[in-house]
Amino acid sequence: MPPFDEFARRRLDPMSSSRFPSDAAAFEMPSLQRATHLFRALQARWGGWIETGPDGTFVIVHTPERISELDELLGTVENWVTQQTFFAVRFHLEGRVYIMQRDGFIGPANRDHPAG
Repeated sequence: MPPFDEFARRRLDPMSSSRFPSDAAAFEMPSLQRATHLFRALQARWGGWIETGPDGTFVIVHTPERISELDELLGTVENWVTQQTFFAVRFHLEGRVYIMQRDGFIGPANRDHPAG
């Protein structure tokens, strides 16, 4: 049996999130309208862009290098999630997939449910 190539390995590991730049955080949104709202909330401080495609709609921002700024970014998204009455959002950071609940809990995405 031939060895798996990198693409095959990523497809078998739903926690892998290599489709986004390594220096970016990508927040998955249920619609372009919601993505536009989050993008506007983040744009002044972190910039970024919106990507839509067969894998979903994502708001992507460059991740801050300082941990305090990353905490601020995640706190801003958490507040936005709470205002939208979402229970949680999935996001991609440093090649991994996470779930952020509106109470602030952040944990790895469930391996039993592939990340799109």
